[in-house]
Amino acid sequence: MRRLEIADVELMRVAILQEIQRSEEARYDHRLHGLLLVCAGRSTYEVAELFGHSPRTVQYWIRRFEESGLAGLEDHERPGRPARWTTRP
Repeated sequence: MRRLEIADVELMRVAILQEIQRSEEARYDHRLHGLLLVCAGRSTYEVAELFGHSPRTVQYWIRRFEESGLAGLEDHERPGRPARWTTRP
């Protein structure tokens, strides 16, 4: 079988990461996939590199999962004032 390739890998990577950031559900799924890779034997450094995060972030996901199970991977309220969305004419 012929190996499949994506034409503009870096552009697609940025687009996918933006899509993940757009939705709480996508961020949750993103963390689940990261943990699956760790469970499969990948190091936190490998997962961080693949996902575009720091190894500390992946370690944080693991700790949250160990402490709270799947609920620990869900998004929580973020401190601070919410972002303002404005439309420009």
